[in-house]
Amino acid sequence: MTETAGAETEGTRTRGSIARRMLVAAAVWSALVVLIAGWSLQAFYRTEADQQLDLSLSDTLLALVTAVDSENGEVKFDDAKLPRDEKFGRALSGRYWAFIDTDGHNNVARSRESDSFADEDVHVAPEIRARALAKPGSTISLDIPGPDKKQVRIGLQAVKLTGRDNLMLLYAATDRTSADAAVGSFTWRLGIALGVLALGIIVGVLVLIRYGLRPLHEIQDKLGDVRAGRRDNLDGEYPGELSPLVREINTLIVHNRKVVERARTHVGNLAHALKTPLAVLKNEAKGTDKLADLVRRQTDAMISNVNHYLKRAQAAAQAQVLGARTEVREPVEGIARMLERLNRDKGLAIEVEIDPKAVFRGERGDFDELVGNLLENAAKWCKSRVNVTVTRSDEGMEVIVDDDGPGLPAEHRAKALQRGKRLDESTPGTGLGLSIVSELADIYGGSFHLEDSPIGGLRARLVLPAAPL
Repeated sequence: MTETAGAETEGTRTRGSIARRMLVAAAVWSALVVLIAGWSLQAFYRTEADQQLDLSLSDTLLALVTAVDSENGEVKFDDAKLPRDEKFGRALSGRYWAFIDTDGHNNVARSRESDSFADEDVHVAPEIRARALAKPGSTISLDIPGPDKKQVRIGLQAVKLTGRDNLMLLYAATDRTSADAAVGSFTWRLGIALGVLALGIIVGVLVLIRYGLRPLHEIQDKLGDVRAGRRDNLDGEYPGELSPLVREINTLIVHNRKVVERARTHVGNLAHALKTPLAVLKNEAKGTDKLADLVRRQTDAMISNVNHYLKRAQAAAQAQVLGARTEVREPVEGIARMLERLNRDKGLAIEVEIDPKAVFRGERGDFDELVGNLLENAAKWCKSRVNVTVTRSDEGMEVIVDDDGPGLPAEHRAKALQRGKRLDESTPGTGLGLSIVSELADIYGGSFHLEDSPIGGLRARLVLPAAPL
C-alpha cells in the first residue's frame, strides 16, 4: 500500500514537471536565439569579407581607368599605369584584370587581359555584361566562376572613351578561396563559442529553476511534516507569490481540525442521546413474559448497533485528521502484558517483535482497538503462545499476529470477518472483534486477512498506512 501523499487522488493527475517545462522552454529558446545570432554574425562577417574584396577590386579598376584612353577612335593603353601587383604577372595567381571592348550590341569585339589568365579566356556572361553596359560608370560586384574553375569576386565597370561610340568594360577579379576559408574558420569558432554560451545559459537556467522552486519544495516537506504530526502548520517566510497559497493551506489545516472536532462532538452527543433512552427501555423490560424478553433482546441489538456505527463514524473522522501519528511499540507491548496477566491460568506468553521504523499514520485509540481485538482473539483461542510482529514495508505498516491454537478452516474465515458472526457459541463474546478490525482497516485504506500460522494456529495479517519517517 502506497502512502496517501504519493497517491493521485480523484480529480488530480500528475502532468509533467514545472522544472522540466521551464528547462525545455529555456533550451529551445536558447537554441533558437543562438542559431539566429550565429547566422546573423556569420552573414555580417561574410559581408565584411566581400566588402574588403570589393575595396581591392575598386583600386584595380581605378588603375585600369587611368591606363586606357582613345585617340582618333583608337584604344590606347599606358602600360606604365597598369596595376603593379606581381600576382597579375603570375599564371593563375588569383588576381586578374582585363579590358573588354564591345561592339555596341553586348558582343565582345576584342580584349586585353593580365598575364595571370595564362591560357584561360576572360569569361563574363552576356547578362552580366548587359547590366554593366546599362549603367556606365557604376561598378557591378558579384561572384562568378573564374580561371582554373575557381570562384572569383569580380568588379565590372563600363566606361566611355573620348571619340568612341562603343563602351569599354573594365574587369578586375580576385580569387575568393582564402576569404571563404576565413569565413568558414570564423563560422566554426563562432559555433563553438555560441554552443558553450548556450550550454552556460541552460546550466544557469537550471540553477535558477532549482533556486526559484526551492520554496515549493520547502512547502512540500513541511506539508509532509504536518501529515506526519511533526508540525502543526506551515510556518516560516515565503516569497510574495507563494504567501497567499501558504495562508490558504494553513486555513485549510485549521478548518480540517475544526471539522473533525465538530464530528467528534456530534458523535459523542448522539451516543449520549441514544444510549439513555435505550437503557431506560432495557430497565423497564424486567418481566419474564415473551414481550419483555423480546424488548430486552431488541434493545441489546440496538445498543450494539449504536455502539458499532458510532464508533465507526468516529474512526472515519479520525482517519481524516492531518498529522495523526502513533508510535506502536508502547500500545502493543502494553496490551500484550495486560493479556498475559489476565490469562495467567493458561500460561500465556506473548512474544513481541517491532520494527523501530513502524509508525502508524492514524489515531492512538484506533490502533489500540485494532491491536487489542487481534491479541484478545489470539489469546482466547491459543494454547499458550502468541507471536506479534510489526514491520514496515513498501506497502505500509504490517501487523502479524500468530497463535498456536486450533486455527480456522479456510472456508470459515470470510464468515469470521462478518459483523456479529460467531463460529463457536460456547465461548463468550459478541462476534464483533474481527469485523471491527476489518472495518477499521478499510477506513484507513488498509487490509485485513486470515491465514494459516506457521506455529500451528491462525495468522491475522493487518496492513495499515505508515507515517512518514
